[in-house]
Amino acid sequence: MAISLLSTWLPILRPMPAGAALCPAQLATQLDAALNQAPLDRAYTGMVLQTQGPTRRTLYSHNGDRLFTPASNAKLLTTAAALHRLGSGYRLRTSVYSTPGPGGSTVLRVVGRGDPSFTTAQVEALAQQVTQAGVRQVSRLILDDSYFPGFATNPTWEWEDAQFAYAAPVNSLILNRNAVAVQIAPAPVGRPLSLVWPQALPAGPLPVVNDSTTVAAGAATASLALWRRGDDPTVRVTGQMAQGEPAQTIDLAVLNPAQQFAAAMEQALQRRSVPVGQTVVTQTSAPLAGPELAVVESPPVGDLLILANRDSDNLYAEALFKTLGVTAGGPVTEASQAGGEAVKAALAELGVTTQGLRLADGSGLSRHNLVSPAALVDTLQVMADHPEAGVFRESLAIAGVSGTLTNRLRGTVLAGRLQGKSGALTGNVALSGYVQPPNYEPLVFSLIINHSDQPAGDLRQQIDALLLLIAQLAEGC
Repeated sequence: MAISLLSTWLPILRPMPAGAALCPAQLATQLDAALNQAPLDRAYTGMVLQTQGPTRRTLYSHNGDRLFTPASNAKLLTTAAALHRLGSGYRLRTSVYSTPGPGGSTVLRVVGRGDPSFTTAQVEALAQQVTQAGVRQVSRLILDDSYFPGFATNPTWEWEDAQFAYAAPVNSLILNRNAVAVQIAPAPVGRPLSLVWPQALPAGPLPVVNDSTTVAAGAATASLALWRRGDDPTVRVTGQMAQGEPAQTIDLAVLNPAQQFAAAMEQALQRRSVPVGQTVVTQTSAPLAGPELAVVESPPVGDLLILANRDSDNLYAEALFKTLGVTAGGPVTEASQAGGEAVKAALAELGVTTQGLRLADGSGLSRHNLVSPAALVDTLQVMADHPEAGVFRESLAIAGVSGTLTNRLRGTVLAGRLQGKSGALTGNVALSGYVQPPNYEPLVFSLIINHSDQPAGDLRQQIDALLLLIAQLAEGC
C-alpha cells in the first residue's frame, strides 16, 4: 500500500498575471513551451483543445491522435455508450423465479444482473417478497451468477489492485459492493496488531494469517501490508504499527461474492421461518422457468452515472460496461470483452473515430486500455448534443465543487467553470471535459500524461496550470 506525501516541488508553468488576456494566436506557443519543459519533457503527453459545438475548431493538438493509457478517463467512453444504448431510465434487475419442488416445497432461482448498488437491505426485500408470495419451504435455493460470463476480476488488472475494494470483482450477484472493511490498530508491544471487522460477512469471516507486530511508541515501523496469494481468500497481514498510532480502516475486495450473496439470501429466508434444504451457486445459465416471484431494481442508469463519473466509482463503471456487452445481442463468452466491443460500436454509431481504440475494461483500471485524446474530445463533443446531454453533463465532477474535482482549481477563475473526469494510475494522469473561460467561448479538452516518474499530485498541478493558462483566452485579439 502506498502512502501519498505532499510534495515540495512546484509546477514550473505559471499562469499569466491576473487579468492578463491570452490571444488565441499565442496559445500554441505557450502550451508547447509548457509541454517541452521539465518535468513533462520526460513524459509522454497528449492534448486536444477544441471549441464546443457543431462548427468546432481545433485550437491546439499535441499527439492528439496518438494512443495513451487513459486511466479513469475511460469512464467517459463507458458512460457515453451506456446513455446512448441503454438510456438514462434503464435499471438493472435482480429477480427471484419459482418452480414447484417436492412435497409442496418451492425451488427458488435468484438471477443477478450486476446491480452494483445491491446491499443487504435489498436481500431482505427479496426475502420479504418471497414470503409474501406464500413460500413456506425451499427445497433448493439456486443463485444464478451467470449473467456476466467470464472473469469477475478483470485479468488485465494488477494483482495489487485486485486486493482492495476499488478493484472488487464485478459479477452478476453483487452484494455490499463486493467489499469488506477491516480496522487495524496497535495492540500491546510485541503482540500482533488488532484486526476488527465492523460488518460480518454472511458466509463467515475471511481467514487471516497475522504476522504483524506492535512496537513501542516512537519506534521506527515496517510498512503495513495486507495481501493474498492467487485466489486464496486468506488475508495475510505483515508490517508494524507503533503504540499510540490511530487505527486504520482498509477496504478489501471480497473474492467470493456470489457465495456471500447466497449465504445472505439463505439467512434472510430462515429469519422468516422459511427453511432451505440446499443452496447452490451456479455460473451456468438456464432457461427461466416459472413466474418472477420477487424483484429489486437498481436506480436508473442516469443515477448510476453520477457515481461512475463524478465519484470515479470503478464498480459502477464496470457493471455498466458488462451490461452493455451482454445486452448488445449475440452470444457472449466473456462479458468484459463483449463490453469493449459494445462501447466501440456505440461510439462509432455516435460518430467518434474508434480506430486503434482498445478497451479491456470500463473503469480505466486496466493498463491495456488505449485511447487517444482526440477520441475523448470527440466523445465529449457528440455527448454535448446528444438527447441525454443534460444527464451526461450532470454526471461529471465540477472543479472546486464536487466529486473528484472538489479540491482541484478551488479559489481560481475556473472554480465552477470546468466539468470533467479525472484519472490516475501510477505514472499516468488525465483530465478531460468542458471548460468555460471567462472571456472566451466554451471549450472541450483532453489532457493526458503517461510514463511520468513524478507523483500524481505534481502532475495534477501541471494539468491545472495548463488549464489556468487556457482560462485567460480572450476574444478579439
